[in-house]
Amino acid sequence: GSIPSALGALVNAAVLVKGNSMITGQHNDDEIAPLSLCNNVRGFDLSRDPTWCPPERNLLRKFYFEAKGQEWTNSTGWVGEYNSHCEWHGVECNEEGLVVSLTLGNGGLSGRISDAIGNLTSLR
Repeated sequence: GSIPSALGALVNAAVLVKGNSMITGQHNDDEIAPLSLCNNVRGFDLSRDPTWCPPERNLLRKFYFEAKGQEWTNSTGWVGEYNSHCEWHGVECNEEGLVVSLTLGNGGLSGRISDAIGNLTSLR
């Protein structure tokens, strides 16, 4: 089955699932770990695996919170536990899953623009 998102609350835990053939993504054919697990649990053994925890998803999560995403007029899909960042409103990715465009318009962004945005290397 999929990795439970509740594990993201275990901040000081060691979560070791690497090599477990019973673990799949939410849809059984994809491999994506819950966003909270990738960001909150230092002991998650797949946190640096780009298949399970895509770096660009983690960067956009930081951008979302620093730009007060919870106040945006449309934040559809953003910071969903199992959503690919390429499915988030206003995010366009290339075939490799790298962010090439952010179109957030008059969506109520405020706060500060995160330094993380500079690490989206394919952003045009």
